[in-house]
Amino acid sequence: MLIPGFLSAQSNPNVSIINNYNNWGWNNVHVVKNKFISVAVVPDAAGRILEFNLAHVPALWVNPKLFGKVFEPSDDVKKEEWRNFGGYRLVPIPVDDCAINSSGEKTRRWPPPAIIGDSPYAVDISTNTKGQQSIHVSSGIQNLPVPIYNYSLKTFNNPEIIEEQLQYNRSLYIEEDKSVVYIKHTLKNKGSYSVERGLKITSQHPTRSNLNLEDGENFLAYLPFSENLKLPNGKQFEITTSPQNRWNFINKNRFPIDKNNQEHLKKYFNTGTNWKGEVAPGVFEMHYDYNLMAGFQMIASKSWICYVNKLENAVFVKIFEPYNKNLNYEYGVNAEIYNSGMETGYLETEIKTPIYHLKPNEHFDYFEIQAAAKIKALPILEVNKTGVITKNISFDEENKMLSGEYGVFIEGEVLIHLKDTSDKLIKEISIEQVSPLKALSFQIPFKWDLNINKIELIIKDKSGKIHHLDNCIKQ
Repeated sequence: MLIPGFLSAQSNPNVSIINNYNNWGWNNVHVVKNKFISVAVVPDAAGRILEFNLAHVPALWVNPKLFGKVFEPSDDVKKEEWRNFGGYRLVPIPVDDCAINSSGEKTRRWPPPAIIGDSPYAVDISTNTKGQQSIHVSSGIQNLPVPIYNYSLKTFNNPEIIEEQLQYNRSLYIEEDKSVVYIKHTLKNKGSYSVERGLKITSQHPTRSNLNLEDGENFLAYLPFSENLKLPNGKQFEITTSPQNRWNFINKNRFPIDKNNQEHLKKYFNTGTNWKGEVAPGVFEMHYDYNLMAGFQMIASKSWICYVNKLENAVFVKIFEPYNKNLNYEYGVNAEIYNSGMETGYLETEIKTPIYHLKPNEHFDYFEIQAAAKIKALPILEVNKTGVITKNISFDEENKMLSGEYGVFIEGEVLIHLKDTSDKLIKEISIEQVSPLKALSFQIPFKWDLNINKIELIIKDKSGKIHHLDNCIKQ
């Protein structure tokens, strides 16, 4: 499915190829920038996006322990050898049948399949007829099932036959006057047998304002939900840990705790206090907790998920393909938040494609938009392709004021369109100039005349194109 507007681009900045970008130690880093955002793709780090910045604010955590590292394309990797570069990564799903154990049974493996996840990717740049430059990356051929290391025998349990062969491709581009990244994912069956596969696509986000602080409460995620969309077990959501598991994690990895200490029990014998719950109608909020290693699974009822750096008033969003209840999803969900206690800690926002049946040489495409904006307030109430809403446009009858608060993905002029019952434009009001680096907040005197039925808030970009942000209708 193609997200509407995916190909309605204007211009595309040129891609630069830079060695040792950001002193990371890798060569051949492909970088594309405009005045709002920067994106860096590292072919030698499994083709990962390791930078998506709004001005100086990063959306992605990068693992400094692996700067400049390049690993041979091999799936003979042990549990402790996971090459987690950070950034924007992917895993083939379902994860539960990607490996084979010593009994010949299908199972999951940690680390995940390495050819797709950790090994170098091929890269190239293309330019289409509109002059847009795209960065393309391609994985090697991922054979499945992958082996598991047997620590007793000190050898790998290698599969007797290759049952699946997969190849992943990604292309992306940005435009001149937007803080938007347009991404196309492709998974192809390169083998001789039909497969049932999809992708889990993950961004690893920063969770500290500096290395000396554990201030995870300032790094949040938002996910929309509906009471009409429940997990296969009938629950609204599921936290993938238990109080005992969390207790064990803290006691082993952080500091000693005592079950005879009532304060310790109250503070740590739970599934985490960072899952805040419904903070606005149909919107769930969570923040990072360093003393927790757990996932949060839920069906995203609308096609977005957000990461927020509260200290910088910056929001990074993913807009993806709508959930389709007629399709099959791993564990029945299309979105997940993961609270990782590894390294310095990071918060993951994850989206899942459906599981597709692919015959030999068949593929599926999956489209995603990522975007960033400055905001003034929280929580995030809604997201669309023009921006995020933190306070809907509303009319205060008593004070005769019209107000609203937003973050925008497009540079341009903010306009209010007043329309009658037939949707005819009565009047246009100019508010201000805005960009992704400036939160939109307004409160203006307004008189709601009898012939006004609807108020539309729009942004008109430099080419004159209209982008709808919000609206309200006469009650």
